[in-house]
Amino acid sequence: MVQLILDVGGTYEFTLPESIKENYTAVKIPLATTAQMISGRTVRELRGNVWQVSYQYGYFKQTDLTNLLGACEKGMSQPIVCSFLTQENPEELTTEEFWVDSYQRPKFMWSLEGEPLWADFSIVLRGVRPSD
Repeated sequence: MVQLILDVGGTYEFTLPESIKENYTAVKIPLATTAQMISGRTVRELRGNVWQVSYQYGYFKQTDLTNLLGACEKGMSQPIVCSFLTQENPEELTTEEFWVDSYQRPKFMWSLEGEPLWADFSIVLRGVRPSD
């Protein structure tokens, strides 16, 4: 089952393997700005809710690492289009623009038949526009 595709239709399109043990979430979070007034009061403007997708996975081959890191780095500087699975509609992928809030670069674990394996990758994506 596909849960997340990074940079759909872009240079670094990459379909991530299915995450296991509840290491994938897609939830709506408030998109808001907070300002402190001269009088000391704090004002918060809620603009809507955006999707936040968190994903973690174990092992990647060296051949997959280039596209994976390329999509992550691109998403840090400009929005990327991603397809993701929601709890509301688990049969169909939803496609939206996302910023990469953070990601953890995979670490070298070991070599299998001469090909390096990388592990401990995680990423957090935040939607660009409110969905409601």
